[in-house]
Amino acid sequence: MKKVLFYGDSNTYGFDPRGMMGGRLPESDRWTDLLANKMYGEWRVFADGMNGRLIPDNPYSLLSLDKSVLDYSPLDLFAVMLGTNDLINMSLPDAETVATKMRDFIERQLDRTEFIDNKTGFLLISPPRILPHMDEHLEEAEAQRKRFSSELDIIAQEVGIFFADASEWDLDMSFDGVHMNAEGHRLFAEKMADILQGIDLTSERREVDDYVCAGLA
Repeated sequence: MKKVLFYGDSNTYGFDPRGMMGGRLPESDRWTDLLANKMYGEWRVFADGMNGRLIPDNPYSLLSLDKSVLDYSPLDLFAVMLGTNDLINMSLPDAETVATKMRDFIERQLDRTEFIDNKTGFLLISPPRILPHMDEHLEEAEAQRKRFSSELDIIAQEVGIFFADASEWDLDMSFDGVHMNAEGHRLFAEKMADILQGIDLTSERREVDDYVCAGLA
């Protein structure tokens, strides 16, 4: 079976904001585990999700990433879904700044031997659309988050990697507007299964069809 590692934040971890301190959805409700069941026999699905994770840009976070990749290597596909926390942590979200950070991160990863030798594909996933209810500048913040998805699409095309736009999927969110609920995880797993089935790792240009590239699968 092919192997994929999904590297992300709390929505990859399966964070459940219900309760005073929050928690974690059971395995039966997490999209990563649902996806693993759907793709059994074709893909082995691994996940490294951490609450509050930012796009790695310092020695500690990059070392942690390198260790995770090494633990699961060799990989056929490395998938990243990050950027939500980078935007949320800004007083006013700036899509261009976060997108530049993502580009630097991607280019660093693509310099790794496993990517240079085309042994591992790279899938960039634009995070689910969020709408925190307490955002001070709600309209502008939402515009910047939409722009972020567009910026990631451009980056993926320019560096030649796979792209999926989860911000276009009609996912159910928890009351906080940031984390997917169980139904959101179920639909996410269905969409991602379609994405994986549409990826051709044997293609020299590593392209997926337009249907998948647009994140509409």
